[in-house]
Amino acid sequence: MPIMDLLNTRNKNMISLLIISFGRYQEVLETFACVNKYHGKKIELLFLDNNPARELEIALSSIVENNSSILFSYFHTGENLGVAEGRNFLIEKAQGDILITLDDDIEIEDIILLIQKVTDYMANNAKVGALAFNIKNYFTRKALSHEIPHGNKKLDFSQNLLTYYFIGAGHAIRKEVYQKAGFYPKDLGLYGGEERDLSFRILEAGYQILYASDIVIYHKVSPNGRMMRKKENFFRYRNQLIVLNRYMPMRYRLTSNFVWSIFYLVKMNGEILDIVKVLSEIFSLKRKVVSDKTIRYIKFVDGRLYY
Repeated sequence: MPIMDLLNTRNKNMISLLIISFGRYQEVLETFACVNKYHGKKIELLFLDNNPARELEIALSSIVENNSSILFSYFHTGENLGVAEGRNFLIEKAQGDILITLDDDIEIEDIILLIQKVTDYMANNAKVGALAFNIKNYFTRKALSHEIPHGNKKLDFSQNLLTYYFIGAGHAIRKEVYQKAGFYPKDLGLYGGEERDLSFRILEAGYQILYASDIVIYHKVSPNGRMMRKKENFFRYRNQLIVLNRYMPMRYRLTSNFVWSIFYLVKMNGEILDIVKVLSEIFSLKRKVVSDKTIRYIKFVDGRLYY
C-alpha cells in the first residue's frame, strides 16, 4: 500500500509516540519508565530498535506490558536506519492523528500533562502544523542554546511564540502535515539537519510552527550512540549547507555558504578538502526554493535568514 494511503487509514482520535534508539540501553529504559506513567485515553507507542541485536525488546515490553492505556509496538530491522529514515519507518506504521517524536535519552516529568497539552494546542490552533517543545538540559535544568528552536536567542522563551523550525529531541507534528509536506530527507546521513529540512517544507505547505514553552522535556544528551566529534562536525557543516542551499533563494545562499565554511574551518577545526567536497556537492543539488510567502513568515517571526 502506498505511503499516503497508509497515512489516510490512521486513527484520527489517537496520539502516537515515536522513539528510535541506537547504543543507549539504560537511557531508553529510563525514557520508557517516564512514558509508562501515562494513563488515560489509549495511545500508541512505537519503538524502532536501530541496534544490531534485539536486546531491548524484552526489557521494554516488560515496562509497558501491564499498561492498558498504551498500545506498544516494537520494530527491529537489523540495521541502523539513522534518524531520518528511522522516523520515516515509524511514521508509516503509526495510526495516530498527531505524532509525538521523542529522543531516547529524555525525561518527562508528567507524560499525561504533556499529551494533554499537545492535544489542546493542536485542537485550538488549526494553522499550527508542528509544535516545538521546550527542551532543557537534564542536569542543569536550563535550556541549551543549540536546542532553542529559534535563531534569535534573545527572545523571551518563557512565553509561547511562533518559530520557523523545531528540535528533534521533542516535537509533535500532525499526520496531515506529513501528507502535504513529505517525510524526513534521506540524503543527510545518520543524523543532523533533518528537522530544519522538514521545517522548510512545513512552512511552504502553509503551516505554522509553534514553540510551546509549557511543554517541557529534559534532554540528557547522552554521548552513547553518537558519531566521533570530528565526523559529527563535518556532517553538521555539510547538512546545514545542503538544507540551506536546497530551500533558500540565491541571495541568502551565497552568504550562508561563506559564513558556514569559515565557521567550519576556524571553530570546528575543519579541513579545506572537506569544504571543497561539500561546495561541489551543493552545486549539483536539486533545489526546491521556498516561496516569498515562506520568507515573509520567517521574517515575521524574527527568524534568521543569513546563517
